[in-house]
Amino acid sequence: MSSQITIVQYFIPEDKDDQEKYNAFVVYKDIKSVRVADIKSNFPLPGTYYFRFKFKFGSQNVWIDHTKEDSELPKFDDKIIMKVNRLSWDNLNTKSSGSFTDDVQNNNLI
Repeated sequence: MSSQITIVQYFIPEDKDDQEKYNAFVVYKDIKSVRVADIKSNFPLPGTYYFRFKFKFGSQNVWIDHTKEDSELPKFDDKIIMKVNRLSWDNLNTKSSGSFTDDVQNNNLI
């Protein structure tokens, strides 16, 4: 087991989660090494999801879409915090491009 772990915090608005009381899961990597692929492979719930990451832009807190599988994720106060939208309860969506906009335009959503 790795000595480096990252606790990823998230909420799902569709489940009426409180965005101030996060759910969490662990990725066994240093926070700087965690990528979108790690989020997808370690996410604890079944289904197909779209992830947005909390980010500080100047004095504003914003949610940023980040779909590049291999680049460093945005951080908020040195944490990974996500707003997660469920696209499907099934894990069968193998056609997903990783981009919600592209999937909607190409009708790739289940």
